[in-house]
Amino acid sequence: MGNDVFAEIEAREQGLFQLLGACPVVDVTGVVSARGAGGGKSRGEELWTLHFEFDAWRIDGAEVQTQALTIRRKVTDEQLRSFQETIRPHRILRIRVHVGPEVSADETRKALLESIIELDAPDAELRDHAKRMQETVTHEDGVFGALTLDRSVGWYTAKTAWKGNLVKLNCPVEKPEDLADALRTAHALWRDQDRWKQQIGDFAVEELLPLKNDNWLDENEAEVTADQFRSRMMLDAVTVYPDGSFEFWHNDGDLFWGHAILIDGNLSEGPTGADIPG
Repeated sequence: MGNDVFAEIEAREQGLFQLLGACPVVDVTGVVSARGAGGGKSRGEELWTLHFEFDAWRIDGAEVQTQALTIRRKVTDEQLRSFQETIRPHRILRIRVHVGPEVSADETRKALLESIIELDAPDAELRDHAKRMQETVTHEDGVFGALTLDRSVGWYTAKTAWKGNLVKLNCPVEKPEDLADALRTAHALWRDQDRWKQQIGDFAVEELLPLKNDNWLDENEAEVTADQFRSRMMLDAVTVYPDGSFEFWHNDGDLFWGHAILIDGNLSEGPTGADIPG
């Protein structure tokens, strides 16, 4: 089953590259998004897929478009590093690309990179857009106060108290209008902190304490009790989503040698998953 999934992803990506490669070549000037350039590689592949996004862009001589344009290209390790150094957040680039067909307003148009023509291209309208991209964006909430948009990840964040301790609240949203739904998830958790703290702790102990005692004990370390496990977990951050799901991220107190303790779930079912990423 797992190999079928990877094969399906690879086939879908190959199909996209073939589609884009058959599209017309045009010169495009655009503002690199706050995320900059990244890369991904499927299992067994030698080349990386470079990807970055224009937050605003124009085909030479046309009007500026603010529907995002995602650009891809197959690259080597060395090329990926070079492109990442060049394609910096908020930079205005003029590039030659195969631009894919138009898509609906809530989708991202796609393109295949041929070459970078000009760095820091002169375009007054796009330069103004780049300046606006770097302005601080906040949202005032009656419970959490001011949440600030971190454009590099598309999250609104705030520092707030959970059971008397300061934690980070993260609200990842695809669209600004999703923030209200994500905050409803947070409000539901914060209204009933005692119950949720108990449920999260119970689930962590049930799922991860046997793992600790079976596989993660230091030499001469005694088995950890449920109470000790709970006391060493320290909540760092809570991530909430518009669909009612959540993630509780904990410092592990060296239970798992510095790995985080992640408990995820949703408002209707409670905690459903436990992991030690990092």
